[in-house]
Amino acid sequence: MKYTNATMDSRNIHAIGCDLSDARIQHVLNEITRLKSLARPVVCLPDLHIKDRTEAPSSFAAATRDTIVPDLTAPSVGCGMGILTTSLTKKDLDHQAFEQFYYFMRRDLGPRYGHLKNILLWLGLIERPKNTYDLSVKEFEDLIKRGAPMAVEKYNLPPQTLNHIENHGSVFTHDELDSLNLSDILPRISYRSGRHDLGYGFKGNHFLEIQYIEDILDEEAAQKWNLKKDQVVIMYHGGGGAVSYHIGRYFANRKKNTLKQKFALFILKALFHFGAPTKWKYATQRFRYYFFPRPFTEIPLSSPEGQRLLRATKASLNYSYGFRMAITKRITDSLRALYPKKDIETALLWDSSHNTVTREIIGGEELTVHRHTANRVFEGQPVIISGFNTTNSYLAIGQAQSENHLFSADHGAGTVIKRLKTHEHPERLVTHIYQTKSPFKQIVTHQTNEGIDHVTKELTSASIIRPVIRLRPLAVFKG
Repeated sequence: MKYTNATMDSRNIHAIGCDLSDARIQHVLNEITRLKSLARPVVCLPDLHIKDRTEAPSSFAAATRDTIVPDLTAPSVGCGMGILTTSLTKKDLDHQAFEQFYYFMRRDLGPRYGHLKNILLWLGLIERPKNTYDLSVKEFEDLIKRGAPMAVEKYNLPPQTLNHIENHGSVFTHDELDSLNLSDILPRISYRSGRHDLGYGFKGNHFLEIQYIEDILDEEAAQKWNLKKDQVVIMYHGGGGAVSYHIGRYFANRKKNTLKQKFALFILKALFHFGAPTKWKYATQRFRYYFFPRPFTEIPLSSPEGQRLLRATKASLNYSYGFRMAITKRITDSLRALYPKKDIETALLWDSSHNTVTREIIGGEELTVHRHTANRVFEGQPVIISGFNTTNSYLAIGQAQSENHLFSADHGAGTVIKRLKTHEHPERLVTHIYQTKSPFKQIVTHQTNEGIDHVTKELTSASIIRPVIRLRPLAVFKG
């Protein structure tokens, strides 16, 4: 599609250190800023960019009044990042330890299924084998309803873990739970696939990264969070999982899907949304919203379908929080298997989602805030800003003034790192990369920090965050 320069309403765009010259960005922002329910100027963060198969820009936030607009975030609501601290230091690790750790992370995964077995699975003719981190049907339903609190109990994590998750890892209200009908918001396949392989899924831009603290920039905050120089931490980017994938696609018609996927989804979605006569009275709205929507369709929250979509979105978030608690459990178990004679300590420092739709108080008014690859910022709490596997990443602390920017910060700096000129790191540091496809192992040389530093400085100048520590990658796990 050819894009022409669009006239954007700058009054409805709040740009923070980002590049708005791309015609595609101008075109999309022009559409978004014309939304009738837009309640505040949209926030365009330093790493703002357009992906080929998503509708809204990345590193972006928008608030609407009394509506929900699915296209303003990613197709899989709930994807997020977290940092787990350990009692290890960088001198405890070498390439052999990296390889063993990767083996232990992967040793309890179920088989991969092709199209035929997935169809048989959907029909209920076969079942997946149950492994250590998998869930029963009852546990699965409990995870959807309760989110991270259920996962913390299931995986015997310390109860205080919940204090280190945004929203304490659960977003349903008591009234919503009282009237929640899971069969109305969860496709059949979610029950089949969503119970298995929790805590693992590092495809695409998702990763598991072993890092160490290279520099401490804010001694007071670092001491409060029990962070020390050279301490090993593990950053993960994942979550979402099967349930978030399904909800994001059954409740929308997204660019992310290929033509072949859209054909299959049309049939599955029709069975899900119209499979019983009691659902036919909502047929007009559901066809308009999920099968043939206009870009950035505004769905009223006052409508039954708006409330159904909000409940499905919350189910996706709860599942994602629980999924990432399974990641922390796998990491802890793998480290203890790696060092059976050591008393390895781990603790969750912070976990948050960066693809979200949530109801929040902004300027004294309850609004629907949509974030696409943007972290929610809480005053005094950690904020993760990821670099590349060849650069530093930052851990920062949220500032009160972030409300002026919809409480939002970039989750990473990937596009800016690619765009700005960098040089080879003077110390010739390296990262070991392990993956399930060829090449199975790579060693890459580090580069200088122009991109990640630009993003961090812009967010600091806008009084959104204050940097606390600089992290340096040692090893990355993919696949």
